[in-house]
Amino acid sequence: MDKYGFFFALLASVCWGLTPVIEKIGLRDASPMAGVAVRTLGITIILTIFVICSGQWREVAAMNAKTACYLILGGVMAGLCGQWAYFKALKYWESSRVVPIAGAYPLVALVVSIIFLGESLTITKAIGTVFVVIGVILLR
Repeated sequence: MDKYGFFFALLASVCWGLTPVIEKIGLRDASPMAGVAVRTLGITIILTIFVICSGQWREVAAMNAKTACYLILGGVMAGLCGQWAYFKALKYWESSRVVPIAGAYPLVALVVSIIFLGESLTITKAIGTVFVVIGVILLR
């Protein structure tokens, strides 16, 4: 096992585990769309500073249009549409129920990857999918 891969996966888990609680508190006095706007603005400012200071702006500037379009589409789907739906759910429901259900997105990715990318469905993927579906049903 790659120790760096494990470390960053664990770090992502901690960040994503803390975030719903922080954002639910933030949504007490804000609409979901205003929440998405403020969240996105904060990320944009911090990321812009990081990209400029790290010199990675050259890579961004050199990116071809097709790659940029796919990344923008992904950002709109996840960062706008998905985030808005997630905030809407957090606003009206318990975060301990919202997060696991919203976190079932790998099911969608699995089906779409099989259909459009030609990826295979293995027995372990199928078993994992069944467990995720059971978990979502239990949390409804």
